[in-house]
Amino acid sequence: MVWMVWKIVGVALVVLIILFSFGVVYQNIPREVVEMKTDNINGEPFSIISYGATPVFLENLRFNHNDISYFIGDSCSSVRRSSMIEAFGLFSGMTKYIRFNEVGSEADIDVECSDESIEIGAGLFAAGEGGPSRIINTSRFKVIEKGSIFLYSDSRCERPVVELHELGHVFGFDHSEDPLNIMYNTSGCEQRISDDMVELIYGLYSVEALADVRISELVAVKRGKYLDFNMTILNDGMLDAGEVDLSIVVDGDVVEVMYIGEIEIGFGRTLCVENLNLGSRGYDAVEFHVDRDDVVEELDEENNVVLVSVESS
Repeated sequence: MVWMVWKIVGVALVVLIILFSFGVVYQNIPREVVEMKTDNINGEPFSIISYGATPVFLENLRFNHNDISYFIGDSCSSVRRSSMIEAFGLFSGMTKYIRFNEVGSEADIDVECSDESIEIGAGLFAAGEGGPSRIINTSRFKVIEKGSIFLYSDSRCERPVVELHELGHVFGFDHSEDPLNIMYNTSGCEQRISDDMVELIYGLYSVEALADVRISELVAVKRGKYLDFNMTILNDGMLDAGEVDLSIVVDGDVVEVMYIGEIEIGFGRTLCVENLNLGSRGYDAVEFHVDRDDVVEELDEENNVVLVSVESS
Protein backbone atom coordinates (compact mmCIF):
# COMPACT_ATOMS: atom_id res chain seq x y z
CA MET A 1 0.00 0.00 0.00
CA VAL A 2 2.79 2.38 0.94
CA TRP A 3 4.54 1.44 -2.28
CA MET A 4 1.47 2.44 -4.30
CA VAL A 5 1.29 5.83 -2.56
CA TRP A 6 4.93 6.56 -3.33
CA LYS A 7 4.38 5.49 -6.92
CA ILE A 8 1.48 7.92 -7.30
CA VAL A 9 3.49 10.71 -5.70
CA GLY A 10 6.41 9.99 -8.02
CA VAL A 11 4.22 10.07 -11.11
CA ALA A 12 2.65 13.34 -9.96
CA LEU A 13 6.09 14.88 -9.42
CA VAL A 14 7.22 13.77 -12.88
CA VAL A 15 4.10 15.33 -14.42
CA LEU A 16 4.65 18.59 -12.50
CA ILE A 17 8.29 18.72 -13.58
CA ILE A 18 7.28 18.12 -17.21
CA LEU A 19 4.62 20.84 -17.04
CA PHE A 20 7.01 23.26 -15.36
CA SER A 21 9.73 22.54 -17.90
CA PHE A 22 7.28 22.99 -20.75
CA GLY A 23 6.25 26.37 -19.29
CA VAL A 24 9.84 27.50 -18.98
CA VAL A 25 10.66 26.38 -22.52
CA TYR A 26 7.48 28.02 -23.84
CA GLN A 27 8.35 31.32 -22.18
CA ASN A 28 11.90 31.31 -23.45
CA ILE A 29 11.85 29.82 -26.94
CA PRO A 30 12.55 32.36 -29.68
CA ARG A 31 9.43 34.04 -30.99
CA GLU A 32 8.60 36.07 -34.03
CA VAL A 33 9.81 39.67 -33.83
CA VAL A 34 6.86 42.06 -33.41
CA GLU A 35 7.46 45.74 -34.11
CA MET A 36 5.92 48.14 -31.62
CA LYS A 37 4.28 51.49 -32.35
CA THR A 38 5.55 54.62 -30.60
CA ASP A 39 3.05 57.27 -29.49
CA ASN A 40 3.62 60.95 -28.53
CA ILE A 41 7.40 60.89 -28.76
CA ASN A 42 7.99 64.57 -29.52
CA GLY A 43 5.46 66.21 -27.20
CA GLU A 44 4.11 69.71 -27.64
CA PRO A 45 6.27 72.54 -29.05
CA PHE A 46 7.47 75.25 -26.70
CA SER A 47 5.80 78.51 -27.75
CA ILE A 48 5.02 80.85 -24.86
CA ILE A 49 7.21 83.77 -25.94
CA SER A 50 5.67 86.69 -27.86
CA TYR A 51 7.85 88.63 -30.32
CA GLY A 52 7.45 92.28 -31.28
CA ALA A 53 8.62 94.45 -34.17
CA THR A 54 12.34 94.39 -33.35
CA PRO A 55 13.94 91.45 -35.22
CA VAL A 56 15.98 88.78 -33.45
CA PHE A 57 18.78 86.48 -34.62
CA LEU A 58 17.17 83.37 -33.15
CA GLU A 59 13.94 82.77 -31.25
CA ASN A 60 14.13 81.74 -27.58
CA LEU A 61 17.74 82.96 -27.34
CA ARG A 62 18.83 83.85 -23.81
CA PHE A 63 21.40 83.38 -21.06
CA ASN A 64 20.41 80.65 -18.59
CA HIS A 65 20.65 83.07 -15.66
CA ASN A 66 19.51 86.63 -14.95
CA ASP A 67 22.63 87.86 -13.15
CA ILE A 68 24.97 88.54 -16.08
CA SER A 69 28.67 89.13 -15.44
CA TYR A 70 30.84 91.36 -17.59
CA PHE A 71 34.53 92.15 -18.00
CA ILE A 72 35.89 95.36 -19.52
CA GLY A 73 39.43 95.00 -20.85
CA ASP A 74 42.34 97.37 -20.38
CA SER A 75 42.07 98.27 -24.06
CA CYS A 76 39.11 100.52 -23.18
CA SER A 77 39.72 104.12 -22.14
CA SER A 78 38.11 105.51 -19.03
CA VAL A 79 35.54 107.30 -21.24
CA ARG A 80 34.50 104.11 -23.07
CA ARG A 81 34.55 102.15 -19.84
CA SER A 82 32.20 104.66 -18.17
CA SER A 83 29.89 104.66 -21.19
CA MET A 84 29.70 100.85 -21.21
CA ILE A 85 28.96 100.67 -17.49
CA GLU A 86 26.22 103.29 -17.98
CA ALA A 87 24.77 101.16 -20.80
CA PHE A 88 24.65 98.11 -18.52
CA GLY A 89 22.80 100.17 -15.92
CA LEU A 90 20.28 101.58 -18.42
CA PHE A 91 19.61 98.13 -19.95
CA SER A 92 19.08 96.62 -16.50
CA GLY A 93 16.80 99.46 -15.40
CA MET A 94 14.65 99.18 -18.51
CA THR A 95 14.35 95.40 -18.68
CA LYS A 96 13.97 94.81 -14.89
CA TYR A 97 14.76 91.08 -15.08
CA ILE A 98 18.43 91.52 -16.03
CA ARG A 99 21.16 92.47 -13.56
CA PHE A 100 24.83 93.05 -14.37
CA ASN A 101 27.93 92.71 -12.24
CA GLU A 102 31.59 93.29 -13.11
CA VAL A 103 34.11 90.48 -12.62
CA GLY A 104 37.84 90.19 -13.18
CA SER A 105 37.72 87.21 -15.56
CA GLU A 106 35.53 84.37 -16.89
CA ALA A 107 32.67 86.78 -17.59
CA ASP A 108 29.46 86.17 -19.52
CA ILE A 109 30.17 89.28 -21.62
CA ASP A 110 33.65 90.47 -22.61
CA VAL A 111 34.08 94.12 -23.63
CA GLU A 112 37.18 95.23 -25.55
CA CYS A 113 38.04 98.45 -27.39
CA SER A 114 40.05 99.49 -30.44
CA ASP A 115 40.72 102.67 -32.43
CA GLU A 116 40.55 100.83 -35.74
CA SER A 117 38.18 102.26 -38.36
CA ILE A 118 36.01 99.53 -39.88
CA GLU A 119 34.20 100.74 -43.00
CA ILE A 120 30.70 99.36 -43.49
CA GLY A 121 29.97 101.09 -46.81
CA ALA A 122 28.80 104.47 -48.17
CA GLY A 123 31.43 106.32 -46.13
CA LEU A 124 30.11 104.85 -42.86
CA PHE A 125 32.32 103.29 -40.20
CA ALA A 126 31.36 100.85 -37.48
CA ALA A 127 31.28 102.37 -34.01
CA GLY A 128 31.17 98.92 -32.46
CA GLU A 129 30.38 95.24 -32.82
CA GLY A 130 28.56 92.86 -30.54
CA GLY A 131 26.71 89.60 -30.31
CA PRO A 132 26.63 86.11 -28.80
CA SER A 133 29.96 84.40 -29.43
CA ARG A 134 29.00 80.94 -28.12
CA ILE A 135 25.52 79.38 -28.16
CA ILE A 136 24.15 75.98 -27.15
CA ASN A 137 21.29 75.18 -29.51
CA THR A 138 18.42 73.04 -28.21
CA SER A 139 14.90 72.65 -29.56
CA ARG A 140 13.42 74.76 -26.76
CA PHE A 141 15.94 77.48 -25.91
CA LYS A 142 19.15 78.65 -27.54
CA VAL A 143 21.37 79.23 -24.50
CA ILE A 144 23.97 82.01 -24.74
CA GLU A 145 27.19 80.85 -23.10
CA LYS A 146 29.27 83.88 -24.06
CA GLY A 147 28.82 87.37 -25.49
CA SER A 148 31.37 89.82 -26.90
CA ILE A 149 31.38 93.59 -27.50
CA PHE A 150 34.02 95.64 -29.34
CA LEU A 151 33.91 99.46 -29.20
CA TYR A 152 35.76 101.38 -31.92
CA SER A 153 35.00 105.00 -30.99
CA ASP A 154 33.83 107.19 -28.14
CA SER A 155 30.12 107.93 -27.92
CA ARG A 156 29.08 111.26 -29.46
CA CYS A 157 25.83 111.39 -27.49
CA GLU A 158 25.02 112.02 -23.85
CA ARG A 159 23.47 108.56 -23.70
CA PRO A 160 25.59 105.48 -24.56
CA VAL A 161 23.61 104.60 -27.69
CA VAL A 162 26.43 102.67 -29.36
CA GLU A 163 27.07 100.62 -26.24
CA LEU A 164 23.34 99.89 -25.83
CA HIS A 165 23.11 98.89 -29.48
CA GLU A 166 25.94 96.36 -29.16
CA LEU A 167 24.54 95.07 -25.87
CA GLY A 168 21.22 94.54 -27.66
CA HIS A 169 23.05 92.38 -30.20
CA VAL A 170 24.51 90.27 -27.37
CA PHE A 171 20.96 89.55 -26.19
CA GLY A 172 19.97 88.45 -29.69
CA PHE A 173 18.38 91.57 -31.21
CA ASP A 174 19.00 92.20 -34.90
CA HIS A 175 18.80 95.54 -36.73
CA SER A 176 15.49 97.39 -36.71
CA GLU A 177 14.06 99.49 -39.54
CA ASP A 178 12.85 102.11 -37.05
CA PRO A 179 15.32 105.06 -36.90
CA LEU A 180 14.27 105.74 -33.30
CA ASN A 181 14.95 102.17 -32.17
CA ILE A 182 18.27 101.55 -30.42
CA MET A 183 18.81 98.65 -32.86
CA TYR A 184 18.68 100.84 -36.00
CA ASN A 185 21.77 100.15 -38.10
CA THR A 186 23.23 103.66 -37.72
CA SER A 187 23.42 105.48 -34.41
CA GLY A 188 21.42 108.55 -33.42
CA CYS A 189 21.32 110.30 -30.06
CA GLU A 190 17.51 110.13 -29.91
CA GLN A 191 17.38 106.31 -30.15
CA ARG A 192 15.92 104.28 -27.26
CA ILE A 193 15.25 100.70 -26.21
CA SER A 194 11.76 99.97 -27.55
CA ASP A 195 8.86 98.63 -25.51
CA ASP A 196 8.70 95.41 -27.52
CA MET A 197 12.36 94.73 -26.67
CA VAL A 198 11.57 95.15 -22.98
CA GLU A 199 8.55 92.84 -23.26
CA LEU A 200 10.58 90.17 -25.04
CA ILE A 201 13.31 90.24 -22.39
CA TYR A 202 10.60 89.97 -19.74
CA GLY A 203 9.00 87.00 -21.50
CA LEU A 204 12.29 85.16 -21.99
CA TYR A 205 13.79 85.74 -18.57
CA SER A 206 10.62 85.24 -16.55
CA VAL A 207 10.86 81.54 -17.48
CA GLU A 208 12.75 79.73 -14.73
CA ALA A 209 15.99 78.24 -16.03
CA LEU A 210 15.67 74.46 -15.62
CA ALA A 211 16.72 71.26 -17.34
CA ASP A 212 14.32 69.42 -19.67
CA VAL A 213 15.00 65.76 -20.43
CA ARG A 214 12.93 63.94 -23.02
CA ILE A 215 12.99 60.86 -25.24
CA SER A 216 13.75 62.05 -28.77
CA GLU A 217 14.05 58.70 -30.60
CA LEU A 218 12.71 55.25 -29.76
CA VAL A 219 12.47 52.01 -31.75
CA ALA A 220 11.24 48.88 -29.97
CA VAL A 221 10.50 45.27 -30.93
CA LYS A 222 8.86 42.49 -28.95
CA ARG A 223 10.31 38.96 -28.83
CA GLY A 224 7.98 36.96 -26.61
CA LYS A 225 8.61 38.15 -23.09
CA TYR A 226 11.78 39.95 -24.21
CA LEU A 227 12.10 43.51 -25.43
CA ASP A 228 14.73 45.11 -27.66
CA PHE A 229 14.93 48.88 -28.00
CA ASN A 230 17.15 51.73 -29.20
CA MET A 231 16.56 55.09 -27.57
CA THR A 232 18.02 58.60 -27.39
CA ILE A 233 17.39 60.82 -24.35
CA LEU A 234 18.12 64.54 -24.79
CA ASN A 235 18.40 67.49 -22.42
CA ASP A 236 16.59 70.35 -24.20
CA GLY A 237 16.58 72.64 -21.18
CA MET A 238 18.75 75.50 -19.94
CA LEU A 239 20.63 73.69 -17.16
CA ASP A 240 22.48 70.38 -16.89
CA ALA A 241 20.29 67.49 -15.73
CA GLY A 242 21.78 65.29 -13.01
CA GLU A 243 20.78 61.83 -11.76
CA VAL A 244 18.60 60.99 -14.76
CA ASP A 245 17.09 57.52 -14.86
CA LEU A 246 14.78 55.54 -17.15
CA SER A 247 11.97 53.35 -15.82
CA ILE A 248 10.40 50.53 -17.88
CA VAL A 249 6.78 50.06 -16.82
CA VAL A 250 4.41 47.23 -17.81
CA ASP A 251 0.80 47.15 -16.57
CA GLY A 252 1.62 49.82 -13.99
CA ASP A 253 4.56 47.89 -12.52
CA VAL A 254 8.17 49.07 -12.80
CA VAL A 255 10.09 46.08 -14.16
CA GLU A 256 13.45 47.79 -14.74
CA VAL A 257 15.21 51.04 -13.77
CA MET A 258 18.27 52.15 -15.75
CA TYR A 259 20.47 54.89 -14.33
CA ILE A 260 21.62 57.29 -17.04
CA GLY A 261 23.48 59.88 -14.92
CA GLU A 262 24.09 63.54 -15.80
CA ILE A 263 23.12 64.95 -19.19
CA GLU A 264 24.53 68.39 -20.07
CA ILE A 265 22.60 71.12 -21.89
CA GLY A 266 22.13 70.22 -25.55
CA PHE A 267 23.60 66.74 -25.11
CA GLY A 268 22.02 63.29 -25.00
CA ARG A 269 22.54 59.63 -24.18
CA THR A 270 21.82 56.70 -26.52
CA LEU A 271 20.74 53.31 -25.15
CA CYS A 272 20.83 50.06 -27.13
CA VAL A 273 19.18 47.27 -25.12
CA GLU A 274 18.58 43.65 -26.18
CA ASN A 275 16.71 40.81 -24.50
CA LEU A 276 15.25 42.81 -21.62
CA ASN A 277 13.18 40.26 -19.71
CA LEU A 278 9.77 41.72 -18.89
CA GLY A 279 8.60 38.53 -17.15
CA SER A 280 5.63 37.69 -19.35
CA ARG A 281 4.64 37.27 -22.97
CA GLY A 282 1.25 38.83 -22.34
CA TYR A 283 2.16 42.51 -22.53
CA ASP A 284 0.83 44.64 -25.40
CA ALA A 285 2.29 47.98 -24.31
CA VAL A 286 5.36 49.27 -22.52
CA GLU A 287 5.79 52.68 -20.90
CA PHE A 288 9.19 54.36 -21.00
CA HIS A 289 9.39 57.01 -18.28
CA VAL A 290 12.36 59.34 -17.85
CA ASP A 291 12.83 60.68 -14.30
CA ARG A 292 9.69 58.92 -13.05
CA ASP A 293 10.26 60.06 -9.45
CA ASP A 294 10.68 63.74 -10.51
CA VAL A 295 14.18 64.04 -9.08
CA VAL A 296 15.16 66.51 -11.82
CA GLU A 297 13.37 69.86 -11.87
CA GLU A 298 12.29 70.46 -15.47
CA LEU A 299 10.72 73.01 -17.79
CA ASP A 300 8.16 70.44 -18.91
CA GLU A 301 7.20 67.42 -16.82
CA GLU A 302 4.65 66.27 -19.42
CA ASN A 303 7.16 65.14 -22.08
CA ASN A 304 8.88 62.44 -20.01
CA VAL A 305 6.66 59.48 -20.92
CA VAL A 306 6.51 57.54 -24.18
CA LEU A 307 4.19 54.56 -24.71
CA VAL A 308 4.97 51.82 -27.23
CA SER A 309 2.33 49.25 -28.16
CA VAL A 310 2.06 46.18 -30.38
CA GLU A 311 1.02 47.14 -33.90
CA SER A 312 -2.53 45.99 -34.60
CA SER A 313 -2.90 44.13 -37.90
